[in-house]
Amino acid sequence: MTKSLIPLIIIITLSIFLLIKISIKRNNLTSLIITISGFILTIISIFYTKNNHFPVNYLFSNDTYSTFYIIILLCNNIATCIISYKWLSILKYQDEFYLLTIISTIGSIVLLNSNNFISMLVGIELISIPIFGLISYNIKQKYSLEASIKYVILSTIASSFIILGISFIYLDNGSLNFIFLLNHYLFYKNFLINYLTMIGFCLILVSISLKLSIVPFHLWTADVYQGAPTIVTIFLTTFNKSSLFIFLVKFLIYFSQINNNKFFLYKILILLSILSIIFGNLMGIKTKNNIKRLLAYSSITHIGYMFTILIYNQKYITHIFSLEMMSIYIIGYIINNLVVLGIINLFTSLNYQEKNTDKLYYYRGLFWYDPILTIILTIMLLSLAGIPLTIGFISKFYLIALSIKIKIWYLTAIIILGSSLGLYYYLRIIISLYLIPSKINKNLYISTIKNKKYYFYIKNLFLLLTIITIILGIYPEFIIKFIHSLI
Repeated sequence: MTKSLIPLIIIITLSIFLLIKISIKRNNLTSLIITISGFILTIISIFYTKNNHFPVNYLFSNDTYSTFYIIILLCNNIATCIISYKWLSILKYQDEFYLLTIISTIGSIVLLNSNNFISMLVGIELISIPIFGLISYNIKQKYSLEASIKYVILSTIASSFIILGISFIYLDNGSLNFIFLLNHYLFYKNFLINYLTMIGFCLILVSISLKLSIVPFHLWTADVYQGAPTIVTIFLTTFNKSSLFIFLVKFLIYFSQINNNKFFLYKILILLSILSIIFGNLMGIKTKNNIKRLLAYSSITHIGYMFTILIYNQKYITHIFSLEMMSIYIIGYIINNLVVLGIINLFTSLNYQEKNTDKLYYYRGLFWYDPILTIILTIMLLSLAGIPLTIGFISKFYLIALSIKIKIWYLTAIIILGSSLGLYYYLRIIISLYLIPSKINKNLYISTIKNKKYYFYIKNLFLLLTIITIILGIYPEFIIKFIHSLI
Protein backbone atom coordinates (compact mmCIF):
# COMPACT_ATOMS: atom_id res chain seq x y z
CA MET A 1 0.00 0.00 0.00
CA THR A 2 2.85 2.40 0.82
CA LYS A 3 4.30 1.89 -2.67
CA SER A 4 0.96 2.91 -4.21
CA LEU A 5 1.23 6.30 -2.50
CA ILE A 6 4.69 7.07 -3.95
CA PRO A 7 3.45 9.14 -6.97
CA LEU A 8 1.24 11.23 -4.67
CA ILE A 9 4.05 11.64 -2.12
CA ILE A 10 6.47 12.75 -4.87
CA ILE A 11 4.17 15.42 -6.27
CA ILE A 12 3.25 16.73 -2.78
CA THR A 13 6.98 16.88 -1.95
CA LEU A 14 7.48 18.74 -5.25
CA SER A 15 4.95 21.41 -4.21
CA ILE A 16 6.61 21.85 -0.78
CA PHE A 17 10.09 22.00 -2.33
CA LEU A 18 8.98 24.59 -4.90
CA LEU A 19 7.30 26.65 -2.19
CA ILE A 20 10.55 26.71 -0.15
CA LYS A 21 12.54 27.57 -3.29
CA ILE A 22 10.20 30.50 -4.09
CA SER A 23 10.56 31.87 -0.55
CA ILE A 24 14.38 31.78 -0.90
CA LYS A 25 14.85 32.96 -4.49
CA ARG A 26 12.55 33.61 -7.41
CA ASN A 27 13.59 32.46 -10.88
CA ASN A 28 11.23 31.54 -13.70
CA LEU A 29 13.58 29.10 -15.47
CA THR A 30 14.60 27.28 -12.27
CA SER A 31 10.95 26.86 -11.23
CA LEU A 32 10.09 25.53 -14.69
CA ILE A 33 12.92 22.95 -14.56
CA ILE A 34 11.94 21.84 -11.04
CA THR A 35 8.26 21.50 -12.00
CA ILE A 36 8.91 19.52 -15.19
CA SER A 37 11.46 17.29 -13.39
CA GLY A 38 8.88 16.62 -10.66
CA PHE A 39 6.19 15.69 -13.20
CA ILE A 40 8.60 13.35 -15.05
CA LEU A 41 9.65 11.74 -11.75
CA THR A 42 5.95 11.25 -10.89
CA ILE A 43 5.36 9.49 -14.24
CA ILE A 44 8.37 7.20 -13.62
CA SER A 45 7.07 6.39 -10.12
CA ILE A 46 3.65 5.50 -11.56
CA PHE A 47 5.29 2.87 -13.78
CA TYR A 48 7.25 1.62 -10.76
CA THR A 49 4.11 1.21 -8.59
CA LYS A 50 1.65 0.02 -11.26
CA ASN A 51 1.32 -3.52 -9.79
CA ASN A 52 0.65 -2.29 -6.23
CA HIS A 53 -2.96 -1.73 -5.21
CA PHE A 54 -4.83 -0.27 -2.24
CA PRO A 55 -7.15 -2.44 -0.10
CA VAL A 56 -10.84 -2.05 -1.08
CA ASN A 57 -11.81 -0.17 2.10
CA TYR A 58 -9.30 2.67 1.63
CA LEU A 59 -9.83 6.24 0.40
CA PHE A 60 -7.96 5.45 -2.82
CA SER A 61 -8.18 2.74 -5.44
CA ASN A 62 -5.53 2.80 -8.16
CA ASP A 63 -6.21 0.85 -11.34
CA THR A 64 -4.85 0.76 -14.89
CA TYR A 65 -7.70 3.01 -16.07
CA SER A 66 -6.73 5.81 -13.67
CA THR A 67 -2.99 5.28 -14.21
CA PHE A 68 -3.26 5.64 -18.01
CA TYR A 69 -5.12 8.97 -17.82
CA ILE A 70 -2.99 10.38 -14.99
CA ILE A 71 0.09 9.90 -17.22
CA ILE A 72 -1.68 11.67 -20.12
CA LEU A 73 -2.68 14.59 -17.86
CA LEU A 74 0.86 14.88 -16.45
CA CYS A 75 2.25 15.02 -20.03
CA ASN A 76 -0.32 17.72 -20.81
CA ASN A 77 0.85 19.76 -17.80
CA ILE A 78 4.50 19.42 -18.83
CA ALA A 79 3.62 20.87 -22.26
CA THR A 80 1.50 23.61 -20.64
CA CYS A 81 4.37 24.69 -18.36
CA ILE A 82 6.81 24.80 -21.31
CA ILE A 83 4.39 26.93 -23.35
CA SER A 84 3.77 29.27 -20.40
CA TYR A 85 7.47 30.11 -19.83
CA LYS A 86 7.73 33.14 -22.14
CA TRP A 87 4.37 34.59 -21.07
CA LEU A 88 5.34 34.33 -17.38
CA SER A 89 8.66 36.10 -18.03
CA ILE A 90 6.81 39.37 -18.75
CA LEU A 91 4.90 39.26 -15.43
CA LYS A 92 5.99 40.39 -11.97
CA TYR A 93 5.01 37.13 -10.26
CA GLN A 94 6.07 34.03 -12.16
CA ASP A 95 6.87 31.07 -9.90
CA GLU A 96 3.41 30.87 -8.27
CA PHE A 97 1.94 29.73 -11.60
CA TYR A 98 3.88 26.45 -11.40
CA LEU A 99 2.89 25.98 -7.74
CA LEU A 100 -0.81 26.40 -8.53
CA THR A 101 -0.47 23.98 -11.46
CA ILE A 102 1.15 21.37 -9.19
CA ILE A 103 -1.59 21.71 -6.55
CA SER A 104 -4.25 21.25 -9.23
CA THR A 105 -2.36 18.17 -10.48
CA ILE A 106 -2.38 16.71 -6.95
CA GLY A 107 -6.18 17.17 -7.00
CA SER A 108 -6.44 15.30 -10.29
CA ILE A 109 -4.40 12.33 -8.98
CA VAL A 110 -6.54 12.22 -5.80
CA LEU A 111 -9.77 12.46 -7.83
CA LEU A 112 -8.93 9.78 -10.41
CA ASN A 113 -7.76 7.38 -7.68
CA SER A 114 -10.64 8.16 -5.30
CA ASN A 115 -12.59 5.27 -3.77
CA ASN A 116 -14.60 7.40 -1.36
CA PHE A 117 -16.80 10.47 -1.58
CA ILE A 118 -14.48 12.35 0.81
CA SER A 119 -11.40 11.81 -1.40
CA MET A 120 -13.59 12.69 -4.42
CA LEU A 121 -14.57 16.01 -2.82
CA VAL A 122 -10.97 16.79 -1.81
CA GLY A 123 -9.78 15.99 -5.37
CA ILE A 124 -12.37 18.21 -7.06
CA GLU A 125 -11.65 21.12 -4.70
CA LEU A 126 -7.88 20.78 -5.12
CA ILE A 127 -8.38 21.01 -8.89
CA SER A 128 -10.76 23.98 -8.70
CA ILE A 129 -9.31 26.27 -5.99
CA PRO A 130 -5.91 26.91 -7.72
CA ILE A 131 -7.83 27.78 -10.90
CA PHE A 132 -9.43 30.75 -9.06
CA GLY A 133 -5.95 32.27 -8.80
CA LEU A 134 -4.85 31.20 -12.28
CA ILE A 135 -7.81 32.90 -14.01
CA SER A 136 -6.95 36.26 -12.40
CA TYR A 137 -3.19 35.66 -12.58
CA ASN A 138 -2.66 38.69 -14.81
CA ILE A 139 -5.01 41.05 -12.99
CA LYS A 140 -4.20 43.91 -15.41
CA GLN A 141 -5.71 41.95 -18.31
CA LYS A 142 -9.13 43.12 -19.41
CA TYR A 143 -12.05 40.96 -18.12
CA SER A 144 -9.64 38.88 -15.97
CA LEU A 145 -11.13 39.84 -12.59
CA GLU A 146 -14.69 39.49 -13.92
CA ALA A 147 -13.90 35.98 -15.23
CA SER A 148 -12.35 34.98 -11.90
CA ILE A 149 -15.35 36.19 -9.86
CA LYS A 150 -17.79 34.35 -12.14
CA TYR A 151 -15.80 31.12 -11.87
CA VAL A 152 -15.47 31.43 -8.05
CA ILE A 153 -19.23 31.95 -7.56
CA LEU A 154 -20.29 29.10 -9.86
CA SER A 155 -17.60 26.76 -8.55
CA THR A 156 -18.76 27.46 -4.98
CA ILE A 157 -22.35 26.65 -5.95
CA ALA A 158 -21.14 23.43 -7.60
CA SER A 159 -19.22 22.45 -4.45
CA SER A 160 -22.35 23.05 -2.36
CA PHE A 161 -24.29 20.64 -4.58
CA ILE A 162 -21.57 18.00 -4.15
CA ILE A 163 -21.57 18.30 -0.34
CA LEU A 164 -25.38 18.15 -0.22
CA GLY A 165 -25.39 15.09 -2.53
CA ILE A 166 -22.77 13.33 -0.40
CA SER A 167 -24.79 14.01 2.78
CA PHE A 168 -27.91 12.42 1.20
CA ILE A 169 -25.94 9.34 0.15
CA TYR A 170 -24.42 8.97 3.63
CA LEU A 171 -27.84 9.40 5.28
CA ASP A 172 -29.27 6.61 3.11
CA ASN A 173 -26.36 4.15 3.34
CA GLY A 174 -24.19 4.95 6.39
CA SER A 175 -20.96 4.80 4.37
CA LEU A 176 -19.10 6.88 1.76
CA ASN A 177 -16.85 4.10 0.41
CA PHE A 178 -17.61 3.27 -3.23
CA ILE A 179 -16.98 -0.49 -2.90
CA PHE A 180 -19.04 -0.74 0.30
CA LEU A 181 -21.98 1.03 -1.35
CA LEU A 182 -21.77 -1.20 -4.41
CA ASN A 183 -21.65 -4.42 -2.36
CA HIS A 184 -24.36 -3.14 0.02
CA TYR A 185 -26.71 -2.48 -2.87
CA LEU A 186 -26.01 -5.78 -4.66
CA PHE A 187 -26.76 -7.71 -1.43
CA TYR A 188 -30.04 -5.90 -0.66
CA LYS A 189 -31.10 -4.94 -4.18
CA ASN A 190 -34.50 -6.67 -3.96
CA PHE A 191 -35.47 -4.64 -0.87
CA LEU A 192 -33.93 -1.21 -1.36
CA ILE A 193 -35.39 1.80 -3.12
CA ASN A 194 -32.71 4.41 -2.40
CA TYR A 195 -34.53 7.65 -3.13
CA LEU A 196 -32.04 9.78 -1.18
CA THR A 197 -29.13 8.01 -2.92
CA MET A 198 -30.70 8.84 -6.30
CA ILE A 199 -31.14 12.50 -5.31
CA GLY A 200 -27.52 12.55 -4.10
CA PHE A 201 -26.23 11.14 -7.40
CA CYS A 202 -28.27 13.71 -9.35
CA LEU A 203 -26.84 16.56 -7.25
CA ILE A 204 -23.29 15.31 -7.84
CA LEU A 205 -24.03 15.01 -11.58
CA VAL A 206 -25.34 18.61 -11.62
CA SER A 207 -22.19 19.80 -9.85
CA ILE A 208 -19.81 18.06 -12.25
CA SER A 209 -21.93 19.27 -15.20
CA LEU A 210 -21.46 22.84 -13.94
CA LYS A 211 -17.69 22.42 -13.90
CA LEU A 212 -17.77 20.69 -17.32
CA SER A 213 -20.01 23.52 -18.67
CA ILE A 214 -22.65 21.19 -20.04
CA VAL A 215 -25.83 22.97 -21.24
CA PRO A 216 -27.79 24.32 -19.33
CA PHE A 217 -24.91 24.79 -16.84
CA HIS A 218 -22.66 26.54 -19.36
CA LEU A 219 -23.23 30.26 -18.80
CA TRP A 220 -19.78 30.96 -17.31
CA THR A 221 -17.74 29.28 -20.04
CA ALA A 222 -17.31 31.88 -22.82
CA ASP A 223 -16.69 34.78 -20.41
CA VAL A 224 -14.12 32.84 -18.36
CA TYR A 225 -12.32 31.54 -21.47
CA GLN A 226 -12.12 35.07 -22.88
CA GLY A 227 -11.16 36.78 -19.60
CA ALA A 228 -8.56 34.24 -18.45
CA PRO A 229 -4.97 34.42 -19.77
CA THR A 230 -4.63 32.15 -22.80
CA ILE A 231 -2.31 29.72 -21.00
CA VAL A 232 -4.95 29.35 -18.25
CA THR A 233 -7.60 28.78 -20.91
CA ILE A 234 -5.40 25.92 -22.16
CA PHE A 235 -5.24 24.52 -18.63
CA LEU A 236 -9.02 24.83 -18.19
CA THR A 237 -10.03 23.22 -21.47
CA THR A 238 -7.49 20.37 -21.44
CA PHE A 239 -6.51 19.44 -17.88
CA ASN A 240 -9.51 20.61 -15.85
CA LYS A 241 -12.28 19.33 -18.13
CA SER A 242 -10.49 16.08 -18.99
CA SER A 243 -9.85 15.25 -15.30
CA LEU A 244 -13.48 15.78 -14.36
CA PHE A 245 -14.89 13.90 -17.35
CA ILE A 246 -12.54 10.92 -16.86
CA PHE A 247 -13.69 10.69 -13.23
CA LEU A 248 -17.36 11.04 -14.23
CA VAL A 249 -17.05 8.06 -16.60
CA LYS A 250 -15.44 5.95 -13.85
CA PHE A 251 -18.01 7.15 -11.29
CA LEU A 252 -21.04 6.26 -13.43
CA ILE A 253 -19.55 2.85 -14.35
CA TYR A 254 -19.12 2.17 -10.62
CA PHE A 255 -22.70 3.08 -9.81
CA SER A 256 -24.61 1.99 -12.91
CA GLN A 257 -25.84 -0.98 -10.84
CA ILE A 258 -26.90 1.15 -7.86
CA ASN A 259 -29.15 3.27 -10.03
CA ASN A 260 -32.63 1.84 -9.38
CA ASN A 261 -34.14 3.76 -12.28
CA LYS A 262 -31.58 3.56 -15.08
CA PHE A 263 -34.13 4.82 -17.59
CA PHE A 264 -34.35 8.16 -15.73
CA LEU A 265 -30.58 8.89 -15.73
CA TYR A 266 -30.27 7.49 -19.26
CA LYS A 267 -32.78 10.03 -20.60
CA ILE A 268 -31.18 12.91 -18.67
CA LEU A 269 -27.76 12.13 -20.19
CA ILE A 270 -29.25 12.00 -23.72
CA LEU A 271 -30.96 15.37 -23.16
CA LEU A 272 -27.77 17.01 -21.82
CA SER A 273 -25.75 15.62 -24.75
CA ILE A 274 -28.19 16.85 -27.42
CA LEU A 275 -28.58 20.32 -25.86
CA SER A 276 -24.79 20.75 -25.60
CA ILE A 277 -24.13 19.67 -29.20
CA ILE A 278 -26.84 21.92 -30.66
CA PHE A 279 -26.22 24.99 -28.48
CA GLY A 280 -22.40 24.79 -28.66
CA ASN A 281 -22.40 24.62 -32.46
CA LEU A 282 -25.00 27.37 -32.93
CA MET A 283 -23.10 29.72 -30.61
CA GLY A 284 -19.85 28.78 -32.38
CA ILE A 285 -21.38 29.90 -35.70
CA LYS A 286 -22.64 33.11 -34.10
CA THR A 287 -19.20 33.96 -32.62
CA LYS A 288 -17.27 35.64 -35.44
CA ASN A 289 -14.38 37.60 -33.97
CA ASN A 290 -12.98 36.06 -30.78
CA ILE A 291 -11.19 32.70 -31.19
CA LYS A 292 -11.15 31.98 -27.44
CA ARG A 293 -14.93 32.43 -27.16
CA LEU A 294 -15.36 30.24 -30.23
CA LEU A 295 -13.21 27.51 -28.65
CA ALA A 296 -15.25 27.86 -25.44
CA TYR A 297 -18.42 26.95 -27.34
CA SER A 298 -16.46 24.27 -29.19
CA SER A 299 -15.51 22.72 -25.81
CA ILE A 300 -19.20 22.64 -24.80
CA THR A 301 -19.94 20.79 -28.04
CA HIS A 302 -17.12 18.28 -27.54
CA ILE A 303 -18.21 17.48 -23.97
CA GLY A 304 -21.71 16.95 -25.41
CA TYR A 305 -20.23 14.47 -27.90
CA MET A 306 -18.33 12.71 -25.11
CA PHE A 307 -21.55 12.26 -23.11
CA THR A 308 -22.38 9.55 -25.66
CA ILE A 309 -19.86 7.41 -23.73
CA LEU A 310 -21.88 7.85 -20.52
CA ILE A 311 -25.10 6.98 -22.37
CA TYR A 312 -23.52 3.79 -23.76
CA ASN A 313 -22.20 2.78 -20.33
CA GLN A 314 -25.70 3.10 -18.83
CA LYS A 315 -27.10 0.71 -21.44
CA TYR A 316 -24.38 -1.96 -21.71
CA ILE A 317 -22.46 -3.91 -19.07
CA THR A 318 -19.34 -4.34 -21.26
CA HIS A 319 -17.48 -1.03 -21.54
CA ILE A 320 -14.47 -1.99 -23.71
CA PHE A 321 -15.78 -0.30 -26.87
CA SER A 322 -16.66 2.96 -25.07
CA LEU A 323 -13.29 3.08 -23.25
CA GLU A 324 -11.47 2.62 -26.59
CA MET A 325 -13.41 5.54 -28.02
CA MET A 326 -12.83 7.64 -24.90
CA SER A 327 -9.05 7.19 -24.92
CA ILE A 328 -8.81 8.30 -28.56
CA TYR A 329 -11.20 11.23 -28.03
CA ILE A 330 -9.47 12.51 -24.87
CA ILE A 331 -5.97 12.33 -26.44
CA GLY A 332 -7.16 14.06 -29.62
CA TYR A 333 -9.09 16.72 -27.69
CA ILE A 334 -6.13 17.55 -25.44
CA ILE A 335 -3.56 17.71 -28.29
CA ASN A 336 -5.78 19.80 -30.59
CA ASN A 337 -6.73 22.39 -27.97
CA LEU A 338 -3.19 22.51 -26.61
CA VAL A 339 -1.80 23.49 -30.02
CA VAL A 340 -4.58 25.86 -31.17
CA LEU A 341 -4.62 27.82 -27.92
CA GLY A 342 -0.83 27.40 -27.65
CA ILE A 343 -0.38 29.31 -30.92
CA ILE A 344 -2.57 32.15 -29.59
CA ASN A 345 -0.48 32.16 -26.40
CA LEU A 346 2.71 32.21 -28.49
CA PHE A 347 1.75 35.52 -30.10
CA THR A 348 0.41 36.87 -26.78
CA SER A 349 3.81 36.14 -25.19
CA LEU A 350 5.82 37.64 -28.03
CA ASN A 351 3.61 40.73 -28.36
CA TYR A 352 2.55 41.35 -24.77
CA GLN A 353 1.58 44.96 -25.55
CA GLU A 354 -0.79 43.79 -28.27
CA LYS A 355 -4.29 43.25 -26.82
CA ASN A 356 -5.94 41.66 -29.86
CA THR A 357 -4.10 38.34 -30.10
CA ASP A 358 -7.32 36.39 -29.49
CA LYS A 359 -9.12 38.21 -32.31
CA LEU A 360 -9.56 36.42 -35.64
CA TYR A 361 -8.40 39.38 -37.77
CA TYR A 362 -5.01 39.33 -36.00
CA TYR A 363 -4.22 35.99 -37.74
CA ARG A 364 -5.40 37.05 -41.17
CA GLY A 365 -2.71 36.12 -43.72
CA LEU A 366 -0.58 34.20 -41.20
CA PHE A 367 0.37 31.83 -44.04
CA TRP A 368 2.38 34.60 -45.73
CA TYR A 369 4.49 35.12 -42.59
CA ASP A 370 4.89 31.53 -41.38
CA PRO A 371 3.58 28.73 -43.66
CA ILE A 372 4.63 25.90 -41.29
CA LEU A 373 2.81 27.34 -38.26
CA THR A 374 -0.24 28.00 -40.44
CA ILE A 375 -0.29 24.39 -41.66
CA ILE A 376 0.02 23.18 -38.03
CA LEU A 377 -2.94 25.36 -37.00
CA THR A 378 -4.94 24.23 -40.05
CA ILE A 379 -4.40 20.52 -39.29
CA MET A 380 -5.40 20.98 -35.63
CA LEU A 381 -8.59 22.86 -36.54
CA LEU A 382 -9.46 20.20 -39.13
CA SER A 383 -8.87 17.56 -36.46
CA LEU A 384 -11.30 19.34 -34.11
CA ALA A 385 -13.79 19.35 -37.00
CA GLY A 386 -13.25 15.60 -37.56
CA ILE A 387 -11.67 15.61 -41.05
CA PRO A 388 -9.96 12.35 -42.28
CA LEU A 389 -6.23 11.62 -41.70
CA THR A 390 -6.41 13.20 -38.23
CA ILE A 391 -7.15 11.73 -34.81
CA GLY A 392 -10.28 13.91 -34.75
CA PHE A 393 -11.74 11.88 -37.62
CA ILE A 394 -11.13 8.60 -35.75
CA SER A 395 -12.81 10.14 -32.68
CA LYS A 396 -15.88 11.16 -34.69
CA PHE A 397 -15.98 7.77 -36.44
CA TYR A 398 -15.98 5.98 -33.08
CA LEU A 399 -18.56 8.43 -31.75
CA ILE A 400 -21.00 7.72 -34.59
CA ALA A 401 -20.34 3.96 -34.29
CA LEU A 402 -21.08 4.18 -30.56
CA SER A 403 -24.38 6.02 -31.12
CA ILE A 404 -25.38 3.48 -33.81
CA LYS A 405 -24.63 0.62 -31.43
CA ILE A 406 -26.91 2.21 -28.80
CA LYS A 407 -29.57 2.50 -31.56
CA ILE A 408 -30.53 6.08 -30.70
CA TRP A 409 -30.90 7.22 -34.28
CA TYR A 410 -31.88 10.81 -33.52
CA LEU A 411 -28.68 11.19 -31.45
CA THR A 412 -26.66 9.83 -34.40
CA ALA A 413 -28.34 12.38 -36.70
CA ILE A 414 -27.59 15.24 -34.27
CA ILE A 415 -23.91 14.18 -33.97
CA ILE A 416 -23.56 14.20 -37.79
CA LEU A 417 -25.41 17.54 -38.05
CA GLY A 418 -23.30 19.00 -35.23
CA SER A 419 -20.08 17.90 -36.95
CA SER A 420 -21.22 19.62 -40.16
CA LEU A 421 -22.02 22.86 -38.31
CA GLY A 422 -18.67 22.67 -36.50
CA LEU A 423 -16.83 22.38 -39.81
CA TYR A 424 -18.35 25.73 -40.85
CA TYR A 425 -16.87 27.83 -38.04
CA TYR A 426 -13.53 26.00 -38.05
CA LEU A 427 -13.22 26.64 -41.80
CA ARG A 428 -13.92 30.34 -41.19
CA ILE A 429 -10.73 30.52 -39.10
CA ILE A 430 -8.74 28.44 -41.61
CA ILE A 431 -9.76 30.58 -44.61
CA SER A 432 -8.74 33.74 -42.73
CA LEU A 433 -5.21 32.34 -42.30
CA TYR A 434 -4.67 32.25 -46.09
CA LEU A 435 -6.13 35.65 -47.03
CA ILE A 436 -4.03 38.67 -47.96
CA PRO A 437 -2.61 40.07 -44.67
CA SER A 438 -3.56 43.50 -43.36
CA LYS A 439 -1.16 46.15 -42.02
CA ILE A 440 -2.00 45.16 -38.42
CA ASN A 441 -0.29 41.81 -38.94
CA LYS A 442 3.18 43.36 -39.22
CA ASN A 443 3.48 42.48 -35.49
CA LEU A 444 3.81 38.85 -36.56
CA TYR A 445 7.05 39.75 -38.36
CA ILE A 446 8.40 41.72 -35.40
CA SER A 447 7.71 38.92 -32.90
CA THR A 448 9.48 36.34 -35.08
CA ILE A 449 12.59 38.50 -35.61
CA LYS A 450 13.01 39.43 -31.93
CA ASN A 451 12.43 35.96 -30.43
CA LYS A 452 13.74 33.53 -33.01
CA LYS A 453 15.07 30.97 -30.51
CA TYR A 454 11.92 30.68 -28.38
CA TYR A 455 9.72 30.78 -31.49
CA PHE A 456 11.73 27.94 -33.03
CA TYR A 457 11.47 25.62 -30.00
CA ILE A 458 7.76 26.13 -29.38
CA LYS A 459 6.95 25.77 -33.07
CA ASN A 460 8.81 22.44 -33.15
CA LEU A 461 6.85 21.26 -30.09
CA PHE A 462 3.63 22.07 -31.95
CA LEU A 463 4.97 20.32 -35.05
CA LEU A 464 5.68 17.18 -33.02
CA LEU A 465 2.12 17.19 -31.63
CA THR A 466 0.77 17.67 -35.18
CA ILE A 467 2.74 14.65 -36.42
CA ILE A 468 1.30 12.60 -33.53
CA THR A 469 -2.21 13.77 -34.54
CA ILE A 470 -1.68 12.58 -38.12
CA ILE A 471 -0.01 9.28 -37.13
CA LEU A 472 -2.85 8.43 -34.73
CA GLY A 473 -5.34 9.48 -37.41
CA ILE A 474 -3.80 7.05 -39.90
CA TYR A 475 -2.89 4.27 -37.44
CA PRO A 476 -5.06 4.39 -34.25
CA GLU A 477 -4.49 0.66 -33.69
CA PHE A 478 -1.63 1.46 -31.31
CA ILE A 479 -3.93 3.13 -28.75
CA ILE A 480 -6.69 0.54 -29.25
CA LYS A 481 -4.32 -2.35 -28.51
CA PHE A 482 -2.92 -0.52 -25.50
CA ILE A 483 -6.42 0.07 -24.06
CA HIS A 484 -7.26 -3.62 -24.56
CA SER A 485 -4.14 -4.54 -22.60
CA LEU A 486 -5.26 -2.29 -19.72
CA ILE A 487 -8.84 -3.62 -19.46
